[in-house]
Amino acid sequence: MAQNAQDTLNKIDHAYSGKFSDHQVNGNNISSKRYGKVEYESLSEYQSFLYNRALFGISVYSTEELKNMRWDKRKRIMKVHKRAQIVLNIWKQQIVNHLSTHLFTSIFPSTPLTESIINTTDDIDPDYVNRMSFKALRITKTQIVSKLVAEGILPPDFYELKTNPTCK
Repeated sequence: MAQNAQDTLNKIDHAYSGKFSDHQVNGNNISSKRYGKVEYESLSEYQSFLYNRALFGISVYSTEELKNMRWDKRKRIMKVHKRAQIVLNIWKQQIVNHLSTHLFTSIFPSTPLTESIINTTDDIDPDYVNRMSFKALRITKTQIVSKLVAEGILPPDFYELKTNPTCK
């Protein structure tokens, strides 16, 4: 009897064929919103490289590439990276200040504490490093790219770039 059961199990494909068998492939629909389905960005390889270089600096390069890179290019990449970090840090502080203002005005309207918080929301400290993630603040990659383009860190024609333009 045990051998028959084992033979039967060996013949059966072990894929789940029940009520939720398509969740892994198609995701989950809850309140007409799709969950579990991976959304991919439509950035080209070169656009992703520029984005990553602005966000992560020279760490996107291998040690061999850094050895062969001119010192002025390394310096320029570090300068752009530092500027991108400052811009994004200030932007995250502004978002957190806006969210905290909204929270306090909805929970504690017309209180001295709320008024003092509202009065200090315009105070941005460029030396303070906001460690909140983009995901926690619900900031998407598209919004980050738009901010970096608006600040002049990424080129204005960023969305039209498909390949690395060659120097002529």
